[in-house]
Amino acid sequence: MQLRLLEIELHTNNAEASRHFYSEQLGLTTFVDADGLKVFSTGIPDLDLNKSDHFLGQVSLSFFTENVQPCFEELTAKGVEIRERYGDPVAAIVVQDPDGCGVEIKKQHG
Repeated sequence: MQLRLLEIELHTNNAEASRHFYSEQLGLTTFVDADGLKVFSTGIPDLDLNKSDHFLGQVSLSFFTENVQPCFEELTAKGVEIRERYGDPVAAIVVQDPDGCGVEIKKQHG
């Protein structure tokens, strides 16, 4: 199982204030500016910083992999509970770390 960090998603109560801070004050490029979701380029290829109102009080990590099915099988064999599963064949899975942080593993695009 080989993973590459895709994004870090941090909760915000005020997405517009987050956009102003990360974009106007820190100088990160905003490339998604939707209601409740702001996504910023970190300057590292394929690594995003998301600020959203999706996960109250939590951090969510996302990883890319070339093929999700082997990850699904390996994690299941190791006793990791799969919280969510998307696609057939499996295109993404979501597990939870011991502190309740969501960890998503998804198929790399392209």
